[in-house]
Order: sequence, then C-alpha cells, then structure tokens
Amino acid sequence: MDINPLVNSLIPSSISVGLLLSFFTYLAVAGSILPGKIVPGVTLTDGTRLHYRCNGLLLLLVLIALLGIGTQLDIVSPTIIADRGLELLSTTFVFSVLVTLLLYVVGCKSSDQNSSLKPHVTGNLIHDWWFGIQLNPQFFGIDLKFFFVRAGMMGWLLINLSILLKALKDSNLTQSMILYQIFCTLYIIDYFFYEEFMTSTWDIIAERLGFMLVFGDLVWIPYTFSIQACNLACCL
Repeated sequence: MDINPLVNSLIPSSISVGLLLSFFTYLAVAGSILPGKIVPGVTLTDGTRLHYRCNGLLLLLVLIALLGIGTQLDIVSPTIIADRGLELLSTTFVFSVLVTLLLYVVGCKSSDQNSSLKPHVTGNLIHDWWFGIQLNPQFFGIDLKFFFVRAGMMGWLLINLSILLKALKDSNLTQSMILYQIFCTLYIIDYFFYEEFMTSTWDIIAERLGFMLVFGDLVWIPYTFSIQACNLACCL
C-alpha cells in the first residue's frame, strides 16, 4: 500500500496556511466591529469581570454570505476545505502547538497579578504547557479562550458545508448526509444563538488556556465532529 499520497496530503501548504490565517483574521476584525450584546462574565477571585461581545451568530451569517459571494465570483472554491481537509488539519494542529508554546513563554514571563493573567507555574513544562498558565490571556484586546471556541464551532460548520457541496458536485448526496447536515447546522446555530451562556461555562471561568483547550477548540471540535460527513461523502 502506497502511503505517500496520504503523507503528502498531511503536509501544510501555503494555501492551507493562508486559509487558516484568513479565517482567524476575519473573526478577529469582524468580531470587534459587528454589533453584539456585551455580556459580563462571572466575577473572578479578585472581583474583576471580563466582558464579551456576543455577536457570533451575526459573525457566522456574514461569513457564509461573503463566502457565497466569493463562490459566485469564482474567488474561492466552495469545496476547497473538503479538498484540502488533511492539509488544514495538520496546519491547524501545528498552529495549536505553536500558539500554546507562545502562551507558555508569555505566561512564564508575566508579572500580572489580576485573576485573568496571573501566571500559575508548577515548574513542570509538560503540565504547564498542556493545562496552561494564564486563565484568560488576550491578544490585542481579544480574549483568546472565547475566540478559539468560537473559531472551532464555526470551523465545524464550514467543513460540513464544504463536504456537502462536494457531495452535490460529485452527485453523491444521500438522505443520511442531508439529515446529518440539518442536525449539525441546527446545533451550531443554537450554540451561537445562546452564545452568551458560554461565558459562564467551566472552560471559560476555571480552566487555564493551554494546549488541551486550544487543541480541543481548534482541532478536536471541527475535525472530529465532521468525520461523519467525511464518511458519508467518502471524501477522505
């Protein structure tokens, strides 16, 4: 069995890197601009509270509309995610490793004493990298923990839709695929409709941001939750 094609498809490319960075850039910029309900988070141990702009549903709808326009203008292929699924998987995994190593370094050097950024260092590199050092690290005012889980949920839907369009293109649309797409889409829309309740979940209020959460948000959610669609479309 020749595994070279599989190995080659797992190597990140400039296109997969560009797609991932474009996705993150859109979420960061549009998420800061589009209107949304400002929801106060839970009160932290030092008495402070973070505030979250819950505009995820609008952000998702605008993104889908932009992608639809881009498809009509032949700017982007509607099946590009399905066609480059393994590339995007490996690219996202590498990104997760790199960003959590950066979070580890920044956390170790932090001297902040507020609850969100106070470093919790055990001295065990693997433990601190895996579970994280800071509770709510930010990047240019963006709460990374909230950002990553939003990216993962949207990424799951984008992967599903790309696989659906590939199935349509290949005349391989089945009843099972239709039902899977409907149920997943309803679940994801429900998540973003009630996004404000995410601000009081255990992940947000108690767990520090390390590889476990970043990998879970960016890799585990979108790429494992869409395995059923891949299987139904036989696109791997």
